[in-house]
Amino acid sequence: MTRMTLRTRALGAASALAVATLLTAGAASAQSTTSTLRGTVYEGDAAEAGGAIVARDVDTGFVTRGRISESGTYVLNGLRPGTYEVTVTSADGQTGTDTVTLSVGQVATLDLDVSAAGAVSADEGTDLGDIVVTGRRIFEVRTSEVATNVSQQQISALPQVDRNFLNFAALAPGVVVSQDPAERTIAAGAQSANAINVFIDGQSQKSNILDGGFAGQDDSRGNPFPQGAIREFRVLTQNFKAEYEQASSAIITAVTASGTNDFHGEVFVTYQDSDWRSQDIFSERRGQAKPQLDRMEYGATLSGPIIQDRLHFLASYERKDETRSNSVFLNRTEFTNLFQDELGVFEAPFEQDLYFGKLSWQVDDRQIVDLTATYRTEQDIRDFGGQNSYSRANAINNETQSVVLRHQFQGDTFLNVASVDYRQSLYNPQALNFSDSGEQFRVYRDASATIPGFQFDYNQSDFIFGRGGGTNNQNIEDTVVTFRNDLTFNEVEFYGFHTIKMGVRYAIHDYSVAKFFNRNPQFSYDVTGTILGSSTIPLQVTLNLPTVPAEVTNNQTGLYIQDDWQITDKLELNLGIRWDYEDNGVNNDYVTPDNVRQVLAAFETRPAYAPPVNVDDYVADGDREAFKGAFQPRIGFSYDIFGDEQTVLFGGAGRYYDRIGFNFAFSERYSPVNRSRQIFFSPNGGAFGGRTDTIAWRPEYGTTAGLDSLLGGTQGRGEIFLIRNDAPMPHTDQFNLGARQKFGDIQTAVTFSYAKTKNEYGWYRLNVNDANAIVVRPSEFTDPATGQPYAYNDSVFYSDHDRERTYKAMYVTIDRPYTEDSGYGFNIAYTLADGEQNGSRDQGQGAFDFDYATLDASPFFNTPGVERHRVVASGTLRLPMDFMLSSVVTLGSGRPFTIGNVGAGAKPDWFAGYPDKRAFLPGLNFATRQVDLRLSKVFTVFGGQTVEAMVDAINVFDFRNYNGYNTGLRLNNNSPLADFNPLYGAPTSQALPTRTIQLGLRYRF
Repeated sequence: MTRMTLRTRALGAASALAVATLLTAGAASAQSTTSTLRGTVYEGDAAEAGGAIVARDVDTGFVTRGRISESGTYVLNGLRPGTYEVTVTSADGQTGTDTVTLSVGQVATLDLDVSAAGAVSADEGTDLGDIVVTGRRIFEVRTSEVATNVSQQQISALPQVDRNFLNFAALAPGVVVSQDPAERTIAAGAQSANAINVFIDGQSQKSNILDGGFAGQDDSRGNPFPQGAIREFRVLTQNFKAEYEQASSAIITAVTASGTNDFHGEVFVTYQDSDWRSQDIFSERRGQAKPQLDRMEYGATLSGPIIQDRLHFLASYERKDETRSNSVFLNRTEFTNLFQDELGVFEAPFEQDLYFGKLSWQVDDRQIVDLTATYRTEQDIRDFGGQNSYSRANAINNETQSVVLRHQFQGDTFLNVASVDYRQSLYNPQALNFSDSGEQFRVYRDASATIPGFQFDYNQSDFIFGRGGGTNNQNIEDTVVTFRNDLTFNEVEFYGFHTIKMGVRYAIHDYSVAKFFNRNPQFSYDVTGTILGSSTIPLQVTLNLPTVPAEVTNNQTGLYIQDDWQITDKLELNLGIRWDYEDNGVNNDYVTPDNVRQVLAAFETRPAYAPPVNVDDYVADGDREAFKGAFQPRIGFSYDIFGDEQTVLFGGAGRYYDRIGFNFAFSERYSPVNRSRQIFFSPNGGAFGGRTDTIAWRPEYGTTAGLDSLLGGTQGRGEIFLIRNDAPMPHTDQFNLGARQKFGDIQTAVTFSYAKTKNEYGWYRLNVNDANAIVVRPSEFTDPATGQPYAYNDSVFYSDHDRERTYKAMYVTIDRPYTEDSGYGFNIAYTLADGEQNGSRDQGQGAFDFDYATLDASPFFNTPGVERHRVVASGTLRLPMDFMLSSVVTLGSGRPFTIGNVGAGAKPDWFAGYPDKRAFLPGLNFATRQVDLRLSKVFTVFGGQTVEAMVDAINVFDFRNYNGYNTGLRLNNNSPLADFNPLYGAPTSQALPTRTIQLGLRYRF
């Protein structure tokens, strides 16, 4: 036996400073949450016909049985990530035993020998990184997928600013994790965060209504799941198989930890103090105090047996507390005495609780049942400061609860996995004082420079201060029950060996969307009191009409079949096709209101009106046909050149459909009836301040009830939104070709990737001309039902579904798994990428484009957020005295920004500018530079229990990374061309994190 390890300490040291860790590019998965072990049983050089094979999970005692075919091959499907004792018994009673460790999503190859020379004892272990084997070297399994496995060791050991396990998705090439402290999202392949999907224990976490991709991450500072309950996860960025749905850029599939035959527990705490964080350079230059940010996270996990080898439990709880502070101040200090009690520094707390529980029951040698439950709740106080008092703050409330019941049955030649799951996601941002009226205090300017005396105009004012209740009040809920069944046949022989998997998914989504913006009055006052003779009498008020929540049921169906075809011992094809369908994804039961139809008909009477689309395609009669064309063929191949799994060529192509978020479609239902009404007050009513419709103020108008009575005769104004009746779903066609090469324990890969995305959606205006000017307005026509102008704002919006993106990339990965034997490991992921798109610059579901009349008029431009060069390296190194050093290094060439003031009145040059690069190492310059370090030490205390002390230094060298720049190329955008702006490209804001120190303790038993 040859032991394939590299004990090059010099390489390990360099890796830990450049950083490194256990991250294996995995193989094709037979189940999104499990692994497959396959191979051939030999007696010497001859294949052994017939017999049995048993894989026993050494931690839980769970057993999986299979049989050896007449050609000597075997396949064990449905294995959970973990360490297995694999025992084979031939037809004539000979045995062989090996021990292997499998990661999530792997298809591992293990050939076994039952001859006296081939059989080995369980003590002869060999660690080969992607799989741990006893007595037999295991090569990496061939796969056409472009995937990265993130191990529990990495999740536990690598430094991170908070306990969000998805931070480590950035270890995969082509993946970017947002550093926005107010909203942590993941994007890949030059697409938005909406294009990903995350599975936890096979349950889809797709956000069906809001932005973010992952349900619960829109506007959230929180962690999506208790990190202590995650065993490991896998990031698939290209050529993922037909079993995965509702994603066109990347899939993340995570599996939770399970209880074992031994009791284990963990208690942890981490803490960051404001004094342990450096101040950003711009606030320091302004002489401001360092903003407060204190963060504490703590929790516990307990697991163990209920019945040995049969029934186990795991329970986990994590808490996150953050305290920020915002300053409330006046720019016009002469009014300080009016608002003295509301000025100063106020705390903005964030609180989150995460709960998880799991029961795992092996009913018998063929059946396993899992039951898991998750609960997440959080509140974030934000959106105040500056000239808005604490009373204007919003509470961003998020809540998610889920239950998954999963049954796995192992037959002689098949595996069936059936599951039913429930998930409820609630997004409830609400003004802290929504029951109170809002107040804005203003100073009014002289409306005329030529007319003597002060000329008052309601629209000529400067904002001074805001207080009272804010306008936000939403309750958005997605409740889904999903039934899923996956059936795998693993002994199909026809011109080779086939593993055929097929499945069906049926999900019942109930959407409840309620938006009650501005249902509390918002008053405006003259802070000087000169207009009406008092600063306590308002000059105007806005109040929205009440709206009815939308209650919508959307049924989703998915079907797929996948064939993993081993043609020879060198060549494998992966053939699959998937079809997805939603019966009410884009308001399929919606009926366009009569007065909207009347407005559209009235527009046709104006000669200047030339709609860019056929308006009849946007008028709905309640029978909008659902999109049925989401057929997604997927093909991949891998070719082991020498048949030893050392040098493998791979590639693939496929179509991947995403979906239209309901919040986009909701605008069609909501905006026409979300009407804002406005009243102007004056001393005596009538003509005043350039208006003829003012009302004399009365005290009863200070309440919502009083205003509803006053405004009963006014219509208010909504907005018209129209969705195309045959709206297609967005999709991406992906192509990749690459090669993998192993050098001992080091695995390398080069992948060339291309992706073309079509049918993304956005909002354009129906009633503009080619010069992007409004040519006709709803208010120009009289509504026969009211005798008044139609109560709609000037712009009429229609959905366009032809936005495109193109992504070209090269991925280079170098992986050396960490092992206790070697004491080091590393991973390096390099991405060379180019992305471009047309349409709206907005990457979210809003996607408005006011800059161009139509999508066809929009140019192609660099995709925001895509760096030309990006390097992420991670690793772990054992130091003397058993100290552990781990690190994550992130380097990037910089994200593009828009160049303004290009001259002669031209539109901006969208995302064409790039930030200056600064030195990282001599000769290596990057715009983004961040080195995170963790130093830890484990102390053994009584009874073999341990206490681990950790110090994290995030951005340890305090590199200044910027996210805002002076974007004006010239001093103005006029003609003739102005001088160049000497400050063009200069940074104006600094990205977080600045250097941050975090202390942690972890107790284990």
